[in-house]
Parts: sequence; C-alpha cells; structure tokens
Amino acid sequence: MVISAPVLTSANSTERWENEGGPASPAMSDSEDIEAAALKQYGITSVQLTVFHWGGYRYSNARDAIAAAKRSARLSDARTDVR
Repeated sequence: MVISAPVLTSANSTERWENEGGPASPAMSDSEDIEAAALKQYGITSVQLTVFHWGGYRYSNARDAIAAAKRSARLSDARTDVR
C-alpha cells in the first residue's frame, strides 16, 4: 500500500505559504553586493563567535568569565566577613 502526500495545485495555496514570512533572502543593496563581491574576491569568510558577558565585561572564552566571577565572589565574601 502506497500513501502519497497531497499535491498542492492551486496557485493561491503556494502564494499563502510564500507570503507568510516574506522572501527567503531579502534583496541586497548595491553596497551590500559590492561588499559581498569583495569578500568573495579576497577569500574572506565569516564565523560566528560566542561571547560571554558577566559583570559588564565581555569574555571570548568561558574560563576567563568563570574566573572573573569567582574572583568577584571571593572579594564579595571577604568584604562581608570583615564587617
């Protein structure tokens, strides 16, 4: 027994789906086109970067953020012990 998915033949059903969230990729401006071409020309790629925020500072690795938080906690504990 073969079960097939329904086929959408109506143009309206397709239009409704495509119009729900806008275009898949928005059109690029001329300056963005030029920038993209330069990136490609020079082999420049982008990467996502994880940044850790703590105490108003930004850290590029978790160990540094944790160390700063621990130092702050120790200093805070020491101040409350003195009073």
